[in-house]
Amino acid sequence: MSSDLWFFAFVAFVACVTPGAGVLYTVTSSFRLGKSGAWAAPLGNCTGIIAMSIVSATGLGAVIQATPALFYGLQAVGALMLVWFGWKNWKAKPINLTAAGNNPAVEDKVRSHNLRSAYVGAMLLQTTNPMLIVFLLSLLPQFITPQHDYVSRMTTLISIFAAVGLTVHLGYGFVAAIASHHLQNKKFLFWVNKVSAVLFWLLAIGVFWSLFTMLQAA
Repeated sequence: MSSDLWFFAFVAFVACVTPGAGVLYTVTSSFRLGKSGAWAAPLGNCTGIIAMSIVSATGLGAVIQATPALFYGLQAVGALMLVWFGWKNWKAKPINLTAAGNNPAVEDKVRSHNLRSAYVGAMLLQTTNPMLIVFLLSLLPQFITPQHDYVSRMTTLISIFAAVGLTVHLGYGFVAAIASHHLQNKKFLFWVNKVSAVLFWLLAIGVFWSLFTMLQAA
């Protein structure tokens, strides 16, 4: 792999490893699901990243960025999604899958539902984040020149970004899952739900404040 692609991978790593809503969602899901379910949220994040990268690569991202009303609308939707995730976590019951092991049928049903929820939730979190489009639109063109075949080069960049994102989130997820194995009790999971809910709401407040500031300046 060429030096510029290695540098792109490094920039992608820094962007993905920086704690944000996606990392918070991955960690929270892994706390609940344990090591056997720590892949669900990272895979959902990766799917969302690929989808948004394709949107940016096909030029739709530029249209969104150049259309203030559409961009502000998507930002508001993203903030509302954070509020919704916070509400879901606040209301979620602390599920101890270790204790559920006495009833395999119940355990399988609960785990399957939570795996689907973790995957879909992470994917929605990324696909409703307009700032990801802005980031990709500012990053991807820096690594494309007229000498490159656009389609193959963009495919390579998106693949690297998605692979780095998946690896980072799997790392976060499995570390959280291992920690949860030693803290697997209802009281701990209760506080995981409450603290993560508050953090999601704080992120939403930050997005709403940023949106308010931009609208005031417009």
